[in-house]
Amino acid sequence: MALSACQTVPAQISDPVGVQLYTVRADMDRDPVATLRRVAALGFDEVEYYRTYGDRSAALCRETRALGLEVAAVHVPWELLRDDPERAIAEARAMCADTIMLAWLPPEERRTLAQWRGWIARMNAVAAIARAEGMAFAYHAHDFEFAPVEGQRPIDLLMADLDPAIGFELDTYWVARGGEDPVAFYRAHAGRVTHFHLKDMAADGAMADVGAGTLDFAALRRAVGDRPVHWLVERDDAPDPWASLASSLPAAARTFGR
Repeated sequence: MALSACQTVPAQISDPVGVQLYTVRADMDRDPVATLRRVAALGFDEVEYYRTYGDRSAALCRETRALGLEVAAVHVPWELLRDDPERAIAEARAMCADTIMLAWLPPEERRTLAQWRGWIARMNAVAAIARAEGMAFAYHAHDFEFAPVEGQRPIDLLMADLDPAIGFELDTYWVARGGEDPVAFYRAHAGRVTHFHLKDMAADGAMADVGAGTLDFAALRRAVGDRPVHWLVERDDAPDPWASLASSLPAAARTFGR
């Protein structure tokens, strides 16, 4: 059971803090090895990839291991998940991951409830394939899942009809942009949440570095308590991605990690 807001986190809890590499995607596209080395030098403990890397996957696995970085998950392109889930699973495993994740659907794939139900069926099928291969499957929501489609919120459909073994990545900013309190949403779905994207929200609704906005991260940490989850710093729109990571890591580590 999740802890109430008035309880404190046990002193012995000391979780690793990671980064979603989408934050530094331009550098990852230019030179992934150099980028991973820079991430490790900043002091992050683990990484989450925002895409697969084909025949470079094994080399990236070796690099993360050499740097002492764990791999929290790999976000799989929706087209690859649709067309070749076995390849997606194989590439993610080659990258040292134990979890693959669907993190985006384009507007044309989510206009109707029938499309959402089709994707839920597909995700349930892929999760079964992944499980047979020793891999987990998870879903990352943005804000569009909280907007009604034909009178029903896709987020409610997802939570009701996805295989309960499918994990959920709670993005603090996008859940808040969707009109929900991230702490309350976590409490309602604590058994499903396996990963967090930590990004703050400024008073005007824009993205902000961790600790520089309005979201109550301390309350979130108390709510999660000693459940095993991944804490991952991310900022999609950082003007200076490396400065954003350098700013966010100390605040995230104080609240969620070391």
